[in-house]
Amino acid sequence: MRKVSSDGDYHNYDEYAHVKSSGSNNKSVDDADMGKGIRKESNSIGGKAKSSNGDGKERRGSTSKRHSTARIKRLIRQLLIELGEDPDREGLVDTPERVAEMYAEIFSGYSMDSELDVTFSEESDVVVAREIQFYSMCEHHILPFFGKVHIAYIPDGKVFGISKLVRLVEKYAKRLQIQERMTKQIADELKDKVKGVLVVVEGDHMCMRMRGVKNNSRILTIAYRGEFENREVREQVLSLLMDSSSGARMYDI
Repeated sequence: MRKVSSDGDYHNYDEYAHVKSSGSNNKSVDDADMGKGIRKESNSIGGKAKSSNGDGKERRGSTSKRHSTARIKRLIRQLLIELGEDPDREGLVDTPERVAEMYAEIFSGYSMDSELDVTFSEESDVVVAREIQFYSMCEHHILPFFGKVHIAYIPDGKVFGISKLVRLVEKYAKRLQIQERMTKQIADELKDKVKGVLVVVEGDHMCMRMRGVKNNSRILTIAYRGEFENREVREQVLSLLMDSSSGARMYDI
């Protein structure tokens, strides 16, 4: 059953009855606490609260995953109400829990370890990992962007376990992010462990396809460090990813 409160907001019947019985238009104590939690725990799904720009620096204090998940469920329920929906109808009654569980997965990068200390003593001129798939969430509109990451590095006497580059991408993709920053973060974490690193990211952004200009343009970002700052060295590897004569991709991303 749905009611409309005197302040014009939609509430389920229990919330509406609480407001009416208290004789006040103020929000309940739970809602007030929930509002405070937005500021304190906005990035706390992975464990400790993180800084809002996604740089991985920890703020003081921490909160349990269980606590933050419960708070997110309440926030999603309130969002459904604000959208004019009935959170108790059959199709939505479990939605807050589903969304909270989904957030724990897709924002797990805040607490993820890329495990780059797992290396093997091998010599190689260049190692290229192409088309590492990623999914991330744009921090501006909280809509998905996704695509492929290509990483080339010049080993310094050791090579990484193959899966570790995938973990590195996931560490920075599974958080609120922008593609430009993610590209640099991947390169910066590798730069001190290798002689040179080149990172190329191609992404499709739903914030540009679903809203606003509604354009299907794909975004390309590049970051390079160390020996790849030499243009000749850099172009040799880029030629593996791009057709240097026409600029066309040699692969279907």
